[in-house]
Amino acid sequence: MSAIAKAVEIVGSQTALAQILGVKQAHVWNWLHIHKRSPAKYIRRISLATEGEVSESDLLRDHEL
Repeated sequence: MSAIAKAVEIVGSQTALAQILGVKQAHVWNWLHIHKRSPAKYIRRISLATEGEVSESDLLRDHEL
């Protein structure tokens, strides 16, 4: 499972994560299904949204694959 998928699971939904980040749900869907990673500019905010359960390092690893 990718770190972004784990973050969505922890937060509860794509819509919930999108609201936290101030983006549309469709963006989160694209990150999950097309890009398989989140944009780098959202990594810190996603980690904070999961209260550290998904670390910045975990999200950066998605970029290495």
